[in-house]
Amino acid sequence: MGNMRDTRDPREIALVVLERVERTEAFAKEALDGRLGKHRLSRENRSLARELTYGTLRWRGYIDGALSSLLTRDLQSLPGMIRNILRLGAYQILFLNRIPDFAAIDESVNLAKRYGHVGTAGLVNAVLRRVAERRDEFPLFPEGADEVERLAIRCSHPRWLVQRWVERWGEDATRALCEAANRPPPFVVRVNRTRTSTEALADELRALGIGCEAGRYVEEALRLSGHVDLGSIEAFGRGLFQVQDESAMVVILLLDPQPGETVIDLCCAPGGKAGHIAERTDCEAFVIAADVREIRLRRVAENLTRLALRGVAPVVADGKEFAVRTADRVLVDAPCSGTGVLRRRADMRWRLRPGDIADLVRTQRALLENAARLVRPGGVIVYSTCTLESEENEEVVEQFLAKHAQFVREDASPFVHHELVDESGYVRTFPHVHDLDGSFAARLRRVATTREIGCTPTSRG
Repeated sequence: MGNMRDTRDPREIALVVLERVERTEAFAKEALDGRLGKHRLSRENRSLARELTYGTLRWRGYIDGALSSLLTRDLQSLPGMIRNILRLGAYQILFLNRIPDFAAIDESVNLAKRYGHVGTAGLVNAVLRRVAERRDEFPLFPEGADEVERLAIRCSHPRWLVQRWVERWGEDATRALCEAANRPPPFVVRVNRTRTSTEALADELRALGIGCEAGRYVEEALRLSGHVDLGSIEAFGRGLFQVQDESAMVVILLLDPQPGETVIDLCCAPGGKAGHIAERTDCEAFVIAADVREIRLRRVAENLTRLALRGVAPVVADGKEFAVRTADRVLVDAPCSGTGVLRRRADMRWRLRPGDIADLVRTQRALLENAARLVRPGGVIVYSTCTLESEENEEVVEQFLAKHAQFVREDASPFVHHELVDESGYVRTFPHVHDLDGSFAARLRRVATTREIGCTPTSRG
């Protein structure tokens, strides 16, 4: 892996993160934030490091196709650092017009000398020069490639994922979805209306030169534009807002918590939805925020403290087994494959494997089963994910309903914007349709049975 060292060079920071993500399957955001936290980079260099990291990850499939067409050996046979130096250099040449080719090549060669030797530096120089010379020929496709493989390479997504989307929605919709996943997502925040108003926060941010526009579907949402550095925004430190996509806010609208109720959030980290419940009830609900990992709950507590939200009790517990008094509402924001948030999690598309979905479904079913034990008669469960895959969404819900006659599905239309509700009454959002993260949510109500209300069934004779 070469001699790792601290650096203030944004290209080297991006390289170290790319190599770590590929080698250890670390999460790109955490790895990059960790590296950036060690250095005092200028705003421009921090921005460049993020652009290089996420852009290279996002377009890795396309870039690998280009590089493989120019190499006489398998790209994967190269040392990890050299492979990622090539990807990083190719990304700059193919996608960043503001960086001259010679600069991208020279900086890549310097990195190859630092993390390789004279031979690998020569390889990087030769290959990247050919990338620049042949940029108009890309993407190149393997001989005999079918339409699915061509689409996967052109849009830089795993073939198996493109295949399943084409089978479900067709080629045009899949192309639009992939293209949306390759665009940087909007920066969206949730206004903490226990501390300020949407209009007042927008005015404060605009005074800092940050563009603001109203959210599309949630009144406490603001979409920000321009350079947003949370560390330099006083309003963030004062707890006036939380970074959160509108698709996540919609889930709490569907849950519709009320003051005085007990609400359980079975998979609460990082705490955005638990905080939103508190805000929506003016801190007059009792929210039990459970998560299996204590370290994740620390972040939940930090956010709640910053936002000055009361009535939320973080609890270390496995949501599949958590036992507590019955609640009025239970939120199951289930761990999932995350295929709806690929534009935010550029590394996830390369980490995910087809077999992962079946494993996740088992967890999702177990969480929903426990929620059924925790909600009172007449109470509500909301099941939500940030995936687009039917096995993790409606199939989980429909199998649950088939097994539990005391639950019924309720139409989401009275609670959320009609554009986000499908013909079955489920909430569905898509990046290429709504410019929100992809998500799914279902509202389930436990109907009180005659046994539960202490009545004897009437004989029908």
